[in-house]
Amino acid sequence: MSFISMQHGQWKRSLFTFLSMVLLTSGAVFAQSKDVKGPPKPQELTLSSQGGWPIAITYYESSNAADSPVVVLLHGKGGSKRAWDNGFAPVLQKNGYAVVSVDLRKHGKSQPNAPGGGNQNQKGGRGDNLSALDYKAMVVFDMETIWKFLFDEHQKKHLNMQKTAIIASDMSVPIALNYALLDWGKVPYDDAPVLAAKTPKGQTVRALVLISPESRVKGLTSSQPSVSLKEPIFGISFFVCSSAGDSYDRNYTEKLFSQLTSAANSKGRMYKESYPGKLRGTDMLGRRLGLEVDILKFLDAHLKKLPGDWSDRRPRYDRDE
Repeated sequence: MSFISMQHGQWKRSLFTFLSMVLLTSGAVFAQSKDVKGPPKPQELTLSSQGGWPIAITYYESSNAADSPVVVLLHGKGGSKRAWDNGFAPVLQKNGYAVVSVDLRKHGKSQPNAPGGGNQNQKGGRGDNLSALDYKAMVVFDMETIWKFLFDEHQKKHLNMQKTAIIASDMSVPIALNYALLDWGKVPYDDAPVLAAKTPKGQTVRALVLISPESRVKGLTSSQPSVSLKEPIFGISFFVCSSAGDSYDRNYTEKLFSQLTSAANSKGRMYKESYPGKLRGTDMLGRRLGLEVDILKFLDAHLKKLPGDWSDRRPRYDRDE
């Protein structure tokens, strides 16, 4: 292929990506133009994790109420939820998703006793000062606090948490994978004679988008939970993304994807894509690389279209019937 042809092909891809993004976002706005109010305004909330640690989130409630699938957005090392709030989170909301962007502990506004609720800069976290206990607490306490919030919203019929995806970036990939395994390991309530009829406590994570995945953080790995989560019994779909120009990013993404696709019946559930340049993680957002378009296509196919209407997630013995 000639240089001119390559340049022309790259130009066409960039133009297609840009136009697709415009159509996806403007289409959603047009679809909602009949509703004068439009989507609800984002809410800045602070949840209390176990031990009283504040976890700051932005909640984008969907106009689709109980039909709304859920997307939880996790930032990368030293980042904050502003990486999502500044662009992609509102796009997801306009496309029918209930969205929660999160400041993990010791990042963004999730820092106690700090002026103004903590450092509010996008790169304002203290990623270099985190211990293994901090990372494990993000999984066991902080993510579980977010899930309790989703449960409350689910019970109010504001969303359907039975269709939940996590989008994670670099540092938060091991956190997302380990929490997904924790979610699927929850034993259902003993409220029916057979397992299939029992009300689940977990089993909510149905899709994972892993951007520039890190192989490990202190106390947690990505490979260990993915060994289990790749199996068809979970039915989880994966989209793994990397930077084409960063060799570490590209090589580990290839390794993780190879591990995921070693599972039986992985075709149709596992996807991988690399994007031009050397930017990693959430730094690839808003660069017209096609990342956001690809994520939306993945979520529409593997989250929004999943079967499963809203159902009460309280145990039967606690329901008012």
